[in-house]
Amino acid sequence: MYLTEKQTKIIFGILMAFFMALAMSFIMVLINVGMVNAFFPIWMKSFAIGFMVAVPTSMIAAPLSQKFISKISKNEK
Repeated sequence: MYLTEKQTKIIFGILMAFFMALAMSFIMVLINVGMVNAFFPIWMKSFAIGFMVAVPTSMIAAPLSQKFISKISKNEK
């Protein structure tokens, strides 16, 4: 399968958002409510909300971060 550069960036952003939301929601639910009987449904609800926030955030933050890094790392001759 061939993906364009734009498609690759979009898929990368979605996957990064997915894994970050999954890990962060797990840790935050574990810290805030502990390992209770209803842990899994609470975690999944938290993950769903986190993922909905993380995807647009990653789509905005990634290009801005790339521009910032390229701006500060250019070696002028």
